[in-house]
Amino acid sequence: MTHRPYYRIVAADDDPMLLAFVVSTLRDAGHCVFAAYDAEAACELALELDEVDLMITNTRLGTVSARQLVRAVRQGKPHLPILHVGEPLPNPDALLDDVPNLQEPITADALLAAVRELLARRETRA
Repeated sequence: MTHRPYYRIVAADDDPMLLAFVVSTLRDAGHCVFAAYDAEAACELALELDEVDLMITNTRLGTVSARQLVRAVRQGKPHLPILHVGEPLPNPDALLDDVPNLQEPITADALLAAVRELLARRETRA
């Protein structure tokens, strides 16, 4: 992966306040952020945009769970880092083993630290 001065991040949440917080925090840090208010848009953005570096999702996007969204995205981009924001998810089938959880309420510092950690892991694997 080529290192850029910013990362391309898909942020998904059906709570407009939380999504606005995540988007503005990441954009203020210099990242290119694509906002999605539902799982269908999040999945489409994550799979169709070139060079997406990370996806951030909440527990539920309308009628779609984070588990369902992760499964759909991983079919097309199995190594895309994903950060979950919300209550920890049950993980009976190891689908979410590499999806860290950031429990709400979140702060800008905690969000940026989690993003840096996930992207640093990806850089070391590339």
